[in-house]
Amino acid sequence: MGNPVEEYAVFSGFFAELPMFAGVDLKAWSQPKQDPPDIEAVLTDRRKVGIEITSWLDESQIGREKRVEIVENSFREAIRPEPPNQTEHIFVVWMDPKQRLNKTDASSFRTELLALVDEIDKGWARIPGSDSPQGFRWDDFQNYPTLALYLNSIDVHPRPATRKKGGSHWLTFPMRGGAYSPNWMVDALVQCITAKTTKYSAKPPGMAEFHLLLHYDKAFVYNTPVLGIDFGYQEAVKAAAARVGKAVGVFDKIFVYVPVADGNKAFLLYP
Repeated sequence: MGNPVEEYAVFSGFFAELPMFAGVDLKAWSQPKQDPPDIEAVLTDRRKVGIEITSWLDESQIGREKRVEIVENSFREAIRPEPPNQTEHIFVVWMDPKQRLNKTDASSFRTELLALVDEIDKGWARIPGSDSPQGFRWDDFQNYPTLALYLNSIDVHPRPATRKKGGSHWLTFPMRGGAYSPNWMVDALVQCITAKTTKYSAKPPGMAEFHLLLHYDKAFVYNTPVLGIDFGYQEAVKAAAARVGKAVGVFDKIFVYVPVADGNKAFLLYP
């Protein structure tokens, strides 16, 4: 079973973007108790169309990213309330955690981190590499046992001359990223379609047509990007359509809805 609240929001947005998706006007639509379909649409010609809604995402990537997010959030919670950055030399500190921070150690972690930052700031001139715009790595936690337990190191970045004191969110983590290919999300789109075409062997009773609607939202946060050089959501849908071909099972039409896209947000993948 899906999330009815999410499905309502997805179909509402899709319908606003592509109201004639069925080829004729809709008279009404609802969310039936019996699933499938997730959405039952009644057309003005009295035919009924069932819509199955699913997410376009890579579950394996989401699992990895959520695990990292859980670890990072344990440190963010410990640091709250994060003091404004009143150091003389430091712009931002990136932490490299070993493991999730235990709540029982949260207070000592915060105290030790602020003490270490103050020590580094006051001894700035004596630290090798402190004059480098790229900053420096610090892994000497000899006097800070809680930091030694939970951190591999910290990266300390100097404040540019144009930046003033008082910044927030300066005790943080580097942005996650790296090399990627948009084809990874094309693979994910094809896999999501295949999962649904494999699942259903017949249309829901009473439905003249059965449509598949894939929506892209969680993937925007947790998956590698779809966008690349001369490649966007439309190109990804076309690439997936070429690979899926006519292997669409019981579905009469397949749509992709991307609420985060600029411009066109609804795409017809099949036919």
